[in-house]
Amino acid sequence: IISVLVMTFMMLVEGPQWKRRFLALQAKNKLEKRSRVLKEMYGMVTGYVNGQLLIAMISAVFAFFALAIASTILQVSINPVAMAAIVGLFGLIPLIGNIISSVIVVLFCLFASVPLAIVMAIFFLVYQQVENATLQPYIQSKYNELTPLTVFVAAIIGVSVAGFLGALIAIPVAGCLRIYIKEYYGHKLNPVKED
Repeated sequence: IISVLVMTFMMLVEGPQWKRRFLALQAKNKLEKRSRVLKEMYGMVTGYVNGQLLIAMISAVFAFFALAIASTILQVSINPVAMAAIVGLFGLIPLIGNIISSVIVVLFCLFASVPLAIVMAIFFLVYQQVENATLQPYIQSKYNELTPLTVFVAAIIGVSVAGFLGALIAIPVAGCLRIYIKEYYGHKLNPVKED
């Protein structure tokens, strides 16, 4: 997971260099069009990463408050900041990251208190359903100009086809396909009317 996160960060940092190298190989008559498409795709991938960071941060904040409140009420000594950090780190993985983090946090809670583990299991079950059905598609659609339905379907297809890796790349691939189709087939789908 850490390798994938580091690789993603490095790809975003080195992206402009790759873009310049790619454009240097293009024919002069197609350079402007391809440069525009590449810029849109790069912006879409950056938006996806920013959206996933926002989703991970939101899930970590909610987990922190749930853990802090539940541990206070049940009078259990547990570190909600560390548990929220786990939720935030694994939350960077779309759809399945919260499942992994919730299992880890519930197991840690189980060592401290069975009632706390039950409360947190219920919290994560409800939160994940809400996030996967509303928050994830909504935020990613805002950052990627994809509809929430497209984000949801892309994520399901990505997980079904390629598992963990598919979950990571499904939404950026869907966004890049949308840009490609809009650029190269948009004029055929919406022909310009002549006066």
